[in-house]
Order: sequence, then C-alpha cells, then structure tokens
Amino acid sequence: MILGLALLQALGGGAARAAGPEVWFALHDARLAESADRDLTAAVGIYETLLTHLSPGDSFQGELLLNLARARFDAGDLEGSRAALVQASGDLIVLGRARAWRAQLDAWQRRVVGLPLVWSPEMGAGPLVLGWSASVDASLEVDQDALVWRTIVRDNRDDTLLWALSDEIQPLRSVGLQVESEDAVAHLRLIVEDSGGRRWATPIIPVQPGLQAELLISPAELLPTHSGGPNELQADQVRVIMLQDVTAFHSTTRGPNHLRISSLELR
Repeated sequence: MILGLALLQALGGGAARAAGPEVWFALHDARLAESADRDLTAAVGIYETLLTHLSPGDSFQGELLLNLARARFDAGDLEGSRAALVQASGDLIVLGRARAWRAQLDAWQRRVVGLPLVWSPEMGAGPLVLGWSASVDASLEVDQDALVWRTIVRDNRDDTLLWALSDEIQPLRSVGLQVESEDAVAHLRLIVEDSGGRRWATPIIPVQPGLQAELLISPAELLPTHSGGPNELQADQVRVIMLQDVTAFHSTTRGPNHLRISSLELR
C-alpha cells in the first residue's frame, strides 16, 4: 500500500498524467488491497484518484471504472457501484461488460431470498430483470394479467430475462413458468447458473403464438453447457436463473417478439 499511496501523491501534481507504468503499479496495488488486505476503502480511493488524473478519452478509463464498480460493490456501496457502471457504459471498449454487470447488480438487489416463491403479475416485475443482451428497445411492462417482455429479434442476437437467488436460500427443486408468444413462434430455453459460474440449460422450447406454454423443470433435467467440471447441478448451488429468447437462431422472424409471462414458481 505504501508504494501505491506514494504513486498517487506523485500523480497529484499539476502536470501529472495517469499513463504508463505508474498506472499499472497503482492498479496492481489497488487489487492487492482488495484481495490480500481486504482494505476496500483504500482500493476505492486508488481507483477514484487514478480516474481523476486520466486524460479525456483515455482508453484505460472504462477498465478503471469496472474495477471501481467492483470495489464499491464489495464495500457495500451499491449505488456507487451502479454509478460507475453507468459511466462505464459510455465506453465502447467495456460497454458489453458494463451492461452485463448492471443487469447482475439489478438482479442481486432484487434477489429471491426464500422458497417457495409464487409470483404473479400483481407483484410487478418482482425479481425479474432485463438481461445484458437486451436491445435498447426491449422492456418489461406489467398489464392486468401478465408481465409483457417486449423483445426484439435481431440477427445473431439473443435476449435474456434473469433473476437471482440468495446464497443462503434452500435448494431449488423446480422452476415453473407460464409463457405465451404474441407475434410469432418464439424459441426459448431456460438456463441455470451455479455459484461457480457454470451453466445448465433445457433444450430449445418452441412457444406458439396465442397458446400458453407451461414449463415445469427440475435441476436434474438440465444439461451442462460448460466444458469440464461437474455434469450434475447441485440444487443448493443455484444462483441465477435465465429465460433466454433465441428465436433469431431458429427462425427467419425479425422485429418485435412480445412474450407474456403469467406466472412463475420456484420451489
């Protein structure tokens, strides 16, 4: 930490510019503060000071903002973390990661803390949030009898809804979902992610327009999508559940593809 603080003092000069090896040394020191010393306040301070001394348009800004967002989150400053991610979203270099982290932060703040969960539209969006792959025109809107997921089918792109589960939640035994497509045949799959970031998924499920599809899936029915590691999903390790619209990869349909979710049950 002494080296890092000395470098930050050097950067404080009027002619100082946060570029070159001194930035990397300070960044390394901030990461040491996070991982080894667990001094998150010091790490946040280093990231914030480095950012104040970057030249306008510096290509390193986005990376620093992501580091700052992570350190603020670990320190319990959720709104500060979100602010850093919003700023990072303006950087094309890290835009994808910034949007992904924002979706995960939203899901974590609205995470499911106990089972069973029986959700209905009267509860608003509840734990469901738009995923990182969502088009800027995608949205979630609640009407009288469903949560309307307004997706946009685009070439080689998927859209995702996700909801997170608390680390302390009891083992997940089943996921039940009722969904209907308004515009065209939708192609969906359910994905479950465990605490190690490994994923399991259902086969592709076609949903016909005007016909309500009822999905009831247990963790044992899911197939691994990762290579290496365990093939069997541990029900007490489920941390994120995703409903993925992959219509673009299985249909010539393009444009609006509205889906109506009328119920969700986690048991």
